[in-house]
Amino acid sequence: MKRSGKAGRFGRSALLAAAFGGVCGNFGDFNFGTVCANDVKSAKTVKTEESAVSTNDGDLAAFPLATPGEKAGERRTFTVDGVEFAFRWAPPGRFWQGSPETEEDREYYEYRREVELTRGFWILETETTQEMWNVVFDENPSKFRGPKRPVDSVGIAEIAEFCAALSERVGASGALKTGEKSEKTLNLEGAGESGGVFALPTEAQWEYAARAGTTGPYPAATLEEIAWFGDENDGGTRDVATKKPNAWGLYDVCGNLWEWCADRYGDYPRDENGRGLPATDPTGATPEECPGNIRVDRGGCWDSEARECRTAYRGFYDADRKGPYVGFRFVCVPESGKRDR
Repeated sequence: MKRSGKAGRFGRSALLAAAFGGVCGNFGDFNFGTVCANDVKSAKTVKTEESAVSTNDGDLAAFPLATPGEKAGERRTFTVDGVEFAFRWAPPGRFWQGSPETEEDREYYEYRREVELTRGFWILETETTQEMWNVVFDENPSKFRGPKRPVDSVGIAEIAEFCAALSERVGASGALKTGEKSEKTLNLEGAGESGGVFALPTEAQWEYAARAGTTGPYPAATLEEIAWFGDENDGGTRDVATKKPNAWGLYDVCGNLWEWCADRYGDYPRDENGRGLPATDPTGATPEECPGNIRVDRGGCWDSEARECRTAYRGFYDADRKGPYVGFRFVCVPESGKRDR
């Protein structure tokens, strides 16, 4: 939650009023990439030509994200039109979401709760860059330009369109597009309302991957090691992957840009004593609990204070707003990535 007027973000006291600005209908029960019906309105021209697609193992008939990884942080890539998309594996597991009461700068609504994620997922190694965005769209909406800088000034509806179009171009929603038709059908799940298997992470997925097994305020000894933050001079974003990654190989989970999540914003469920309740594969507030278009964003950005870059800090933003403070990374969920019970 950016409180400065420059970023135009919401304070908690304004959340309810902002939320009632519009109530979304036809809200599906999707785990990934959920978008309100009134979100989906395209202002972009999607590239439709055949892609030159290759994978990290040279086997064009085998999409590298179709199967689970073997260990946390495992890296797999594919390339579209010469642009590499690198992902890291987040295995099924449990973690503590939120912050302990002893954490410095803790906000009262960061209720700590144990979360289980029953499906592993591949998550983009970096924030989505402008050259990745231009694989799908001709236009670049970013204020701070550079092919290796993260794309900024994008809203939820555009991201859904990007994820659907990228899924189609690499064949992740059907046959692999290699310049020639392929009969290979991929066995993937987790498709959101975007229509493809690439989608925004849930808030729980984001925090699980960002923490990478850590429990402190940052996934590193110091914030300066991993984040671009605290720039009060409109210096803007930096190229991705120019600071150290977390333990699972993810860059810029703190700082650079806030990152959209699929969830509507809402308080974590609590018991009668105010303690966070355990959750399995949580997907955020319901439309009834959070009407309108307020979505979660995480991680802080280039002009954030250090406290806003803490792993547990919960930001929120109107899904239709497209300021130069918010970007995204996306996930892919293989069907066989489910935890054995």
